[in-house]
Amino acid sequence: MLRLIVVLFVSCFVNVSNAQIKALTETGREVLLSENGTWKYSPDSANNDNDKSDSISTNSHSFSKTNKESFLVKSKNFNVGVYINPSKWLFSPHKENEKIPEYRFSMKSDEGYAMMITERTPISLENMPAIALINAQKASMDIKETFKEYRIVNNKKVLCLKMEGTIQGVKFTYLGYYYSNQNGTIQLLCYTSQNLFDGLKNELETFLNGLVELSQ
Repeated sequence: MLRLIVVLFVSCFVNVSNAQIKALTETGREVLLSENGTWKYSPDSANNDNDKSDSISTNSHSFSKTNKESFLVKSKNFNVGVYINPSKWLFSPHKENEKIPEYRFSMKSDEGYAMMITERTPISLENMPAIALINAQKASMDIKETFKEYRIVNNKKVLCLKMEGTIQGVKFTYLGYYYSNQNGTIQLLCYTSQNLFDGLKNELETFLNGLVELSQ
């Protein structure tokens, strides 16, 4: 049952309607989400200088991959990848009839999952919480952001975002890293059922800490 719901989550999360989607940010401003995942404020939304400020805190700890994360899964879209522990994680590329996610991952215990979504469009990190929430609402209408901070991961600044929501009656927790450079943007997302998250948190964060920017 969990595997079927995970497949549903992936298909809903990564498919974007051809039409622009309207949504509200946590500050009450209306935004328009385009099919490429980028967004802009609606012309009808009143300007508010407070929305331009980035109040997300930065974790003082530096994060990095361990020696056990020895296998590099490299993006074909731009110069990023993730080092994984092959004794704990399996991965597969997207299917022939798909463009996203670029890769899917699953723990060998079959309790935790992840996906790599990449695009050749730079997106500022301060805009990513709104984009991620709007995308996730396609799979879970009650999803909410429960945690966010910046982290320094393998010497690069990333956004760490945690969300919780319900799909087909099952409560899920999503934990992801978001990173962008001049060549594109990556969303590296882990997810599992809420009752399993606390027990898997360390493993999921270890997976996320394998995110690296590669030399061109």
